[in-house]
Order: sequence, then C-alpha cells, then structure tokens
Amino acid sequence: MKLGQSLLLFYFLILGLLGWFVLDMVFSQAKPLVRQSAEETLVDAANLLAEMVAVDAHNGQVVITPQLREALQRYAARTPDAEIWGMKKGGIHTHVYITGPDGVVLFDSQGRDEGEDFSRWNDVYLTLQGGYGARTTRNDPADPSTSVMYVAAPIRDDGSLIGVISLGKPGRSIEPFVQRAERHLMLYGGGVLLFCLVLGGLLAWWLSRRVNRLRRYAEAVASGERAAPPNFHGRDEIRALADAVTAMRRRLEDRARLEDNVTLLTHEMKSPLAAIRGAGEILAEEIHEPALQRFTDNVVHESVRLSELLDRLLAMARLEKLESLPAQKMPLEMAAMVSEWQASRYSLLQEKSLRVEVSGEDETLLAEPETLKLALFNLLDNALRFAARETVLTVAVTPPSLCVINTGPLIPDYALPRVTERFYSLAAPEAEKSSGLGLAMVEEIASLHGGTLQVENTGDGVAVTLNLPA
Repeated sequence: MKLGQSLLLFYFLILGLLGWFVLDMVFSQAKPLVRQSAEETLVDAANLLAEMVAVDAHNGQVVITPQLREALQRYAARTPDAEIWGMKKGGIHTHVYITGPDGVVLFDSQGRDEGEDFSRWNDVYLTLQGGYGARTTRNDPADPSTSVMYVAAPIRDDGSLIGVISLGKPGRSIEPFVQRAERHLMLYGGGVLLFCLVLGGLLAWWLSRRVNRLRRYAEAVASGERAAPPNFHGRDEIRALADAVTAMRRRLEDRARLEDNVTLLTHEMKSPLAAIRGAGEILAEEIHEPALQRFTDNVVHESVRLSELLDRLLAMARLEKLESLPAQKMPLEMAAMVSEWQASRYSLLQEKSLRVEVSGEDETLLAEPETLKLALFNLLDNALRFAARETVLTVAVTPPSLCVINTGPLIPDYALPRVTERFYSLAAPEAEKSSGLGLAMVEEIASLHGGTLQVENTGDGVAVTLNLPA
C-alpha cells in the first residue's frame, strides 16, 4: 500500500472511531437531556398549579370547585397552535390529576381515574412522604413509546400537606424533538466527517506528492544521474530530509572520487616502485663502495616501504567499499593463523628475540576468514613493532573476542583516543614511523562484523582487543 493510501486509511480510521464515539455519546445523551428539560418545566408548572389549587382549600381539605374543574378541563382542551423551533404544537398533552392526603384521586383531567387510590404511585407516595415525587409509567407495558413522565407537587394549607397535584407528559410529545435533534446531529456530524475526510485526502495527497518527489530524486542519485535536488517550500521534516539526502549525496560523491583517485594512484605507482626496487637491488650487487651501498640500500628500503603503504591503502579502500561481509562466517583456528603470520615475519621475530603464545581453552572464532586474517595480521604487526626485545607476544582467544598483548612502551593518555584514526601513528623504539593504517583497518573490520575494537594500557605494555558479536 502506498504512503498516501496508508496515511488516508489511518487518518480515516482514527477520525471514524472518534466520530463514532462522540456521536454515540451525544445520541445516548440527547433523549435524557430533552426529558430533563421537560421534567424541569413540569416541576415549575406543578408547583404553580399547586398554589392555585391551595387558594380554594377549606378546613384543611382540597376543594375542587366547579370553576377550577372547568378551568382545568378548558386547559386540557386548548389548541395552542404554537410553532416551537419549526415544529407545530396543536394540542395540550399534559395530564393533570389531584389526590387528597390519602392518595385518592379527586380530579383527573382525562376524567378516567377519579376515585382511584394512587397512594402507591411514586409521584404521590414520595410527595406525601415529604420528598420529591416523580415516576415514568408505560400505558402499555410492551410498548416503550407509551411511557408517560409524571411530576408531583404538594398542595399545602397553612403549611399542612393536604394533597398532591401531578402533571404527566407523554413520551410521544417530546419524541419529535428528540428525533429532530438526532437528525441534525447526523447531518452535521456526517458533514463534518465528510469535510475532514476530504481534508485528510488532500493532506495525504500533498504528503505523498512531496515524498514521491524525494523518492524519484533518491532513485536518480542511486542510478548515477546528476539530478537536481527537489525544491520544497517551507521548513518541515520532508524539506530537512531532502537537504540531508542532498548533503549525503555530495559527501558520498566526494568520498567515491577520493577512493577512486587513491585506487588509481596506488595502481599507477606500483609498477614504477617495482622498477625502482629492481634497479636498486641490481645496483647494490654491482656497487662495493660503502657510501654508494648505503644509498642503494636506502633506495631499496624506501621502495619496499612505499609498496607496503600502497598495499595497505588498497586494502583500506576495499574495506571501505564493503557494505557487508563478503561471505558467510565460519569457525577459524587462531593458532593456525598465528603460525602463518610467524612464518611470514620470521626474520623480524628473530631480530628482536620475540616469542608468540596463543592462549585460551577454545582457540576458535566464528568470523569471515579473509577479513579476520587481515585484522589479526595487522594487530600482530602493530604489537611486533612496539614490543620490547626478548619478550612474549600473547594472543588470548576468549570467544567471541581476540586480544593481542605486547610488552613495551605504554600509549600516552592523549593518544589513546586517536590510535585508531587513519594515518595517526606513534614513534616506536628502533623502528620507523608507520603508515597509521593498521589499527584503522582493524576497526573497520570490527565494524563490518558488528563488533568493536578496544585499545588499553596493561601496566607493562598494551592490549588490543577485537570484540566480535556472539
């Protein structure tokens, strides 16, 4: 799924869930709110009528005078012909009845329940107990639409409770207002949801368009084209990402040019250096004068040193071009590799009277063969260069780590953080300054394996540890 479609789908799901939650909450509260408003109005009307009925009380009893009866009957028969917020009200739906202190109905506006005992209905019972009386009762228990809400008010004479007046409001009379409120909510909610969806679609299209421009630019760079970076307005994350991609492209191009130039230079120099070395060796055989012999020896020595430097530069360039290890890892015997290195450095080891020991219960490491061999040889060459005469070089194998320890001068504190930098080297006793590429190559190899390189002083020498992942 494309980024724009994913963003739109995620946005719509969030918006839909939020809209459903809000509308469901509003719908669940719409009817109760309308009923609460109607109940509050009924309370006011009931208390008003209670005071009017109390005017005709006599000897502490409710008196339903002919005038009151006729007035209430005329009230029930009125046709208000009112328009309430666009809805017609053509009749009075309020049911009024009055009971005495014993709960017996004295007056019923519908002329249906006079003489009946209503003392057990909550509106009458609670009011007679001195509380707030209200109830909701269905005329047909099986039909929720026939429910009627009743609110009662006490009728008092000189502070004494002499009766109860109750007003009832059918649920059907307030249902149209509830339905209209729900329709409006659905209409406005649907409109807002549609608007938000369109807005989300435009936002997703805008983001997808910008990301696609950046993607096409990255693909063009990857294919080697000299594409112009996209011009984004504003200072958002996509603009920052485009600037970062452009900066990365330029740095990679500079690095690639430098690596290509180094590789070209080293290849071009190898043949002349081989010729110079050969000429120097021939001259050394023909010349017997001491001063000239020192000159020819110096030519041969420097040509060999430059050849070794070129080899290291080529190896470093190959390592830096690797994005991952060239082959699968396999178990490698460190003792065999160390023996191979000893054979190639036999004369140097003899010159300094050095011994090499391999320690560890398990002398096997799981790694890529070529790169680990290169790392081990560079670690041992570095240790050989700084080791004191007649000492021991120790190769400690503790899988998944490999540590090379030598006895010799300590590394100054200021140089410890820099010894793995390219072309940074320290002077070694009785040896020329090195190229400064050995430990840099080992650190690059450690990074390719997903490991680390650690250099530390041990008290009487230096320990360099290659930590590989388990």
